[in-house]
Amino acid sequence: MNAVFSQHGPRAGDDRSIIQAVDELAGRSIEPFSDRALDVVTRLSARLVGVREHPQFAALGYWLRPAAVKRLATMFRSGVPENQFPVPRGLAFHLPPGNVDTIFVYSWALSLLAGNANVVRLPSVRPANLEWLLGTLLEVLSDSGDADRHVFCSYGRDTSLNREISLRSDLRVIWGGDAKVREVSVDPMRPDGLSLGFPDRKSLAVIDSTAYKRLEPPERDSLSERFFNDVYWFDQMGCGSPRVLAWIGNREEADALSRDLYARLASVVVRKGYQVELGVAMSKISFLNDMLAEGKGTAAFFLGNELGVIDLDERHLEPPERIVGGGMLSNLFLPGLDSLFPLVSRSTQTISYFGFDEPQLRAFIHGLSGKGGFRVVPIGQALSFDTTWDGISLLDHMTRRVVLVPS
Repeated sequence: MNAVFSQHGPRAGDDRSIIQAVDELAGRSIEPFSDRALDVVTRLSARLVGVREHPQFAALGYWLRPAAVKRLATMFRSGVPENQFPVPRGLAFHLPPGNVDTIFVYSWALSLLAGNANVVRLPSVRPANLEWLLGTLLEVLSDSGDADRHVFCSYGRDTSLNREISLRSDLRVIWGGDAKVREVSVDPMRPDGLSLGFPDRKSLAVIDSTAYKRLEPPERDSLSERFFNDVYWFDQMGCGSPRVLAWIGNREEADALSRDLYARLASVVVRKGYQVELGVAMSKISFLNDMLAEGKGTAAFFLGNELGVIDLDERHLEPPERIVGGGMLSNLFLPGLDSLFPLVSRSTQTISYFGFDEPQLRAFIHGLSGKGGFRVVPIGQALSFDTTWDGISLLDHMTRRVVLVPS
C-alpha cells in the first residue's frame, strides 16, 4: 500500500498524491549547515542518545550530537576554496536498504545539513523499532517547523514512482545492493542530476595474535564486547559486519587464542540476550557442513544457535560467497598482514583490526591499491557511519559549488 508519513502516522495515497507531495518540495532547499538544519539534528540527537534498548539508535544520536556536527561543518567549510560557495543540489531522493534500520536517517541527515529538500522511500514492511525511529524523526521535524521540506513515503515495486521521483530529483542515493542499484539506475534523472549507488559489500576483521595474547582477561572481555557490536548489530547483515576473522601469527598459538575469543563472544551473546530464529540456526549448520564437504573448511564448531565458526583452509583464500548472518564467522590463520591481500576484492568494504600500529596499517593500505577496501577501523567501529562512504565524500556530492571569479 502506498503511504505518506507524518507525525500523525501513515496516510494512504495513490501515486498521484505522492507525486503531488514531492512536487511541493520544489524550491525548498536552504543554506548548508543553516541554524534551521542544526536545530533539527540537535533535537533528534537529544531524543535518541539515551535509547539504551536499541544501541544503534543511541549511536546515531551520539553521531548527531551538536559538538560532532559543529566539527563536521568546520571540516566541510575548510575544504572549500575562498572563491567557491557550496550550495544545496536541490531535491534529494533516498532509497535506503531494508536490512539496516538507521541508514535512512544518516543519509537523510547529511542531505538535510547540506541544505537539500528530501524524499525518502521506506520499506513497505517495517519492524516496530523502525516505526518508532520514523515516528520520533517526524515529531522532531514537526516541532522544529521543518516538516514541509521532507517527504517520507512507501510504495510497492509495481509502480512508476521510482522513475517519476527520479525525474524530479537533483540527487539520488541508492543503498542496498547490486541488483537494486542496477534496477533503480535505469530510471533517468534530471539531465544535470547526480546518482550515487552503494552496491553489495562484504567486510572482514583481523587480529594480531601476539597482541591478543598479551591482553589481561578483562581486556579480552572488552574486546569481545566490541566485536559483538560489529557482528550482531543488524544481525550481521550490514555491509560493515565482519564475516571473516583472520588471525596473524603462529598457527597453533592463534588457534587456541581464537577459541578463547569465541568463548568470550558466546558469553556476551548470552548476556546481551541476542537470539536468532531457528531457521537461521539451521542455515548455519547447513553452511558449516557444506564448507567441510567442499573442502573449504578444516574444522567447524557451534557455540549455540547464535554463533557458528568454520576454520577456513588457507589454501582457498576466497571469502565464502554465501551470506548467512546471525553470528556465522569464518576463521582464518595467516602468517602476516600482507597475507590478507588475496581476501580483499572490489566488493570488500570494511577491514576492522586489533593489535596493529599505524605504520603497519599505512603499509597495508598502500598495498590495497587496485584491490578494494574502503575503511580500516578498530574492532568495535565496523558499523560506525562516516561522511566518506565507500570512498565517496557524501557532503561534497550532496552540494554543488558556485565559483566566483573577481573582476
